[in-house]
Amino acid sequence: MGHSGIGAEIVGCPDCGTRQRLPVPQPATLVRCITCEGALERTHGRSLSAALACSAATLLFLIPANLSLFLRTDALGVSRSSHLSSSAGAMLSEGWPWLALVVFLFVVLFPIVRFALLTAVLGLLEFGRVRPWMGRAFRWSNRLETWAMPDVFLLGLAVAYARLAASIAVRIGPGAVAFIAAGVLALIVRATLDKAAVWERIAPDTGPTDVEQAIECQDCDLLLPPAYEGGGCPRCAAPVRRRKPQSISRTIALTLAALLLYIPANIYPLATLPINFQPTKYTVLQGVIDLVQAGLWDLAILVFCASFLIPALKLVGISWCVWSVLSRSNRHLVAKARTYRVVEEIGRWSMVDPFVIGAFVPVMDYNSLIYGRAEAASVPFTAVVVLTIISAKTFDPRLMWDAARRRV
Repeated sequence: MGHSGIGAEIVGCPDCGTRQRLPVPQPATLVRCITCEGALERTHGRSLSAALACSAATLLFLIPANLSLFLRTDALGVSRSSHLSSSAGAMLSEGWPWLALVVFLFVVLFPIVRFALLTAVLGLLEFGRVRPWMGRAFRWSNRLETWAMPDVFLLGLAVAYARLAASIAVRIGPGAVAFIAAGVLALIVRATLDKAAVWERIAPDTGPTDVEQAIECQDCDLLLPPAYEGGGCPRCAAPVRRRKPQSISRTIALTLAALLLYIPANIYPLATLPINFQPTKYTVLQGVIDLVQAGLWDLAILVFCASFLIPALKLVGISWCVWSVLSRSNRHLVAKARTYRVVEEIGRWSMVDPFVIGAFVPVMDYNSLIYGRAEAASVPFTAVVVLTIISAKTFDPRLMWDAARRRV
């Protein structure tokens, strides 16, 4: 299911703003921007029917994932068990409301909302029906793609299981099995969903008369006449603006805040776990070392990349892009655009360590020697992840190309 028409669609690249005409849609192809080399259209491995099936299955699996037994631990003849939602409850009862809110939203609420909206939109399109609310629903589903994190929590669950199994007996319940299925299917949805084809079927892109003066909707990529600026997009109802408002000032403020919090996030202990029945606090890097010492090199590498390397790269990458705008640099623009795309895509995976804490805290409340809890660095670390994700969202990469043109 691709674009309709004969390949005459004109699009504006969301990364550099270049207007260009797409070629005739072909199966298994990748169309890149002629200026910044960003992907404009990708049909290889994309299928709306497959995306619908996986989205509906994900939504169905999330029901038992939230209602059934998730994890169970046994120590000294006593057992503790948890449900998915009890992660947030356990953190709230221990005095960590910020972590409780993040886990509840990113792991429990947002995945259900995202896949409910996506399934409804794709289901109606599968039967050839279009409703006025579908543009708004698909827009919110796409916005929640970053924040609905069953796939990221899946990695956190694997790390938590490895760390718990090194000290006490731990068993995965039917809720965790359902959640594993939901996490895997969520990844398949991201890989198979052709967003451009969905937008085209919700409302075909006819294109404005004056392409150079047209304004591009940042949510559905629809090119609109200048008169729509400041109003709502007729296809998805998002506010239409030529560039993101106050992009640089907001990005700088968020990045500076994340940079300041990055220091305590890596200095102070992140959590406490019993190692050989002794409560042991660990930092981000100490957690990686513990996995290496346990022989879990694959998980150690993943956690090191997600929890230490990626946050640092995000801070450096977004700072490089901001400086490009401020200095009106015309050098390495393609590399900067690629860096921005990477930063925006990988940022969510840094939530692994907070999710590890969320997975083991509900099943580690035994006594003064066998317990698990969040520590001082957990809040600033989570804040760093959230702030860097938002900073990537507020930054408008087209400003780099605008600034370079003004220099000429």
